[in-house]
Amino acid sequence: MLVQVAKGIHQLSIRFPFGMRQVNSYVIEGSKGVTIVDTGSCAEQSMDIWKSALPMGTKVEKVLLTHAHTDHIGLAKWLRERYDAPVLLSRLGYEEMQKFHTRLKEYKGDESVDYPYFLQHGGPAISEKALLEQVDADFFEPDELLEDEQEIVLGDFLFESIWTPGHSPDHFCFYDRSNGVLLAGDHVLNDISPLIPIWSEEEGNPLRSYFQSLDKIVRLPVQIALPGHGSMIQDLPARVAELRIGHEQRMQQILEGVAAGGSTAGEIAKVVYGLEKLSIRHMAEFLMTLSRILYLESEGRLRAEKVEGKVRFHVMG
Repeated sequence: MLVQVAKGIHQLSIRFPFGMRQVNSYVIEGSKGVTIVDTGSCAEQSMDIWKSALPMGTKVEKVLLTHAHTDHIGLAKWLRERYDAPVLLSRLGYEEMQKFHTRLKEYKGDESVDYPYFLQHGGPAISEKALLEQVDADFFEPDELLEDEQEIVLGDFLFESIWTPGHSPDHFCFYDRSNGVLLAGDHVLNDISPLIPIWSEEEGNPLRSYFQSLDKIVRLPVQIALPGHGSMIQDLPARVAELRIGHEQRMQQILEGVAAGGSTAGEIAKVVYGLEKLSIRHMAEFLMTLSRILYLESEGRLRAEKVEGKVRFHVMG
């Protein structure tokens, strides 16, 4: 089950019966014990995989998390307890968890109140409380907080933390300069384009942040990038170029899909992805469309107008 993918680094595919259904975790060899990078979602199936791969008595020095999404942190508490290992997360990741934890504690609505940010953009109806509960389910107190450009020993190797917002505001990659290894998390994936979502106005322009983050890592002399899902990346610059082209193609479809009288993000998503209706099953398509629209707006290629509680976008001449 453990597959060696780089010097002293083994990949473990963690499966679970919901969401992305799979995440790549990494086990890094060290004289003081192994280091685990990312955990998989909290599910019995995932726990069984870890129990088989790292039997009781295995020395785990630390657990490192690339970002605070459920498929990467869901088993952090369980792994800490099972192997008596500290859990490391970025300060930004902890702040993200705290933000949603506080919002849920202070929330006054009930299950019938839909998330207004999505509604004003013509998105799927989803309970705001249910959304907060889902995000908060994995909340925990990390043992150590990391900062950007911090050196950290993983196993017997020295890595540097690199803040790469886009897929999430708190996303970090970790780079071993001596061996040319990049722990890429969900920043760059080989088989699919990473989701670049936006969940609220305060998140600004995540696609712009993503492009800037790609510029950070594409300059590094990376020999192999180890992603959070799918296959290894042997040619990082080529993959980054493909991802950029994909976004540009979708943004051109967005511009062509705006109606003469303006369209909401939800309406544009239906046109771009060929959907008859937009439901919660199409959340990824909606979120990706909205992020691209906001990027186009920041570039002066779209203009937003709020009419009767709905935000409609118009193509600039």
